[in-house]
Amino acid sequence: MAANVKENEEREKNVLVWRNKMEKSKKGEILRELRKLSVQVVALEREKTTHLYSKRSEFRHDFSVLEELDSKLTGDIKSEQVKVKQQLEKISHMVKRFHKELKDVKPTPEFVEKLKVIMEEIEGTITSFKENQRKQYEELIRDERMTYQEIQAMERKFDAWSQLAEKPDNKSKTPAAPLASARDITKDLPPQVAAFEKFLEETGGIRGGWDEYDHGTFLKFRNRYKGKIIFIKHALVAIPTKTEEEIRDHEDWYQTYLSMNEKKKESIKKWREKKEGEKEEVLSKVESELAEDQQKEEQKQQRLKEQIQEEKRQRFSQLNAWKVQKELERAQAEEKKLREALDKAQKEEDRKKEKAELKQKVENYKKEREEEEKFLEDQKKVWEEEEKERHRQNSAREIHRFRDRDQRKIQEKLAKEKEKENEKIQKQKRLDRLREQVDIEVDRDPSRLLKPTAGWTSRLKDKGPSGSGPVIQMPHRAIPSWRQGLT
Repeated sequence: MAANVKENEEREKNVLVWRNKMEKSKKGEILRELRKLSVQVVALEREKTTHLYSKRSEFRHDFSVLEELDSKLTGDIKSEQVKVKQQLEKISHMVKRFHKELKDVKPTPEFVEKLKVIMEEIEGTITSFKENQRKQYEELIRDERMTYQEIQAMERKFDAWSQLAEKPDNKSKTPAAPLASARDITKDLPPQVAAFEKFLEETGGIRGGWDEYDHGTFLKFRNRYKGKIIFIKHALVAIPTKTEEEIRDHEDWYQTYLSMNEKKKESIKKWREKKEGEKEEVLSKVESELAEDQQKEEQKQQRLKEQIQEEKRQRFSQLNAWKVQKELERAQAEEKKLREALDKAQKEEDRKKEKAELKQKVENYKKEREEEEKFLEDQKKVWEEEEKERHRQNSAREIHRFRDRDQRKIQEKLAKEKEKENEKIQKQKRLDRLREQVDIEVDRDPSRLLKPTAGWTSRLKDKGPSGSGPVIQMPHRAIPSWRQGLT
């Protein structure tokens, strides 16, 4: 039995160690993924700043409003992060306080009520936090839907413009080709530029699908060794995440990138020169067609205005329907919440009632127990008093008996002593009478001390056998040495 228990404990310990290792490995993977995503976010932010918000960009003025909005939203996000962090710290502090209270549990109603108040406070804070987050998420979802609808409306406008637009050449009998849509901007670009943009799109952007750090390290070693192939070995050590084959492929891609970039620059230069030559011709044609185009533009603007008004009406009706749906959902949620609150209050009332009944039962039981203990204690005292009285009576009887016995023995002893005294007196009287009758006078003879007694002398005289039977040798005790020779 002990061996099985030990084996189970060892198995549980191994399972616990394995779970800890798995959790640590999962945490490590998550942290690595977060670091990778943070690096990508930093790279995207840098690209955004470089291409959109750069002061040297030609479209700086167009993106200034977007930059201000981006800055404002970034500030709002940071302030919201700080606010959420403070709320989470508050909840964490309350939970720690609750755990601290649980370390010293006291079975008293005041302590239980205190724990209940703390738990209700924690629950209320968490519920408020979740409710605020839910409202914010609903607002974000609503903004996202509205933005998506606006984007779709703008795309429909762009598609309508591309379908209504015609070429300015009226002499040609062929139907006018539609303009390139906003999602296919490479159609109007020169072939070298379009090929370069397509190349970047297919190969992962201006860094060939590599992140900024790896690509920067690659360029640093390539520039240090002036493009010699030996730089690959040094770059392989500095970029541990890439193999030699990947670095060679990246070198081939970079050479292609440089070549196509040069061709793009030359093509853009020629295109600009061509556009400058065509600019004058286009201006002259535009002046002659301005009146006709103005009328068409007014008609087109009217149609677009009507279309926009219709879209606004549709969007407004959809928004109203959505608001009505949300109000209905909110009313249902409030009704559900109210019903849950009523159920909770009813349960709380039932719980309090049960608690009061249980408390009353405990008090009744306690009272009965105290009465029973008091009755038993009184009975015990009565029994002890009776026992003491019984012992006292027994003791009195025993003492009286012992006293009688002692008195009797004393009387017997006194009688015996008196009898002895009487006997002694009688004996003395007899002796005195005998002394009066016989008067004995004996002379002192010290030599009598060493002479044999009369009994011994008579014993020596009767040594002959008595009777006619054979003489049987009778054993006698040994004569002491101090008596030998006295016969």
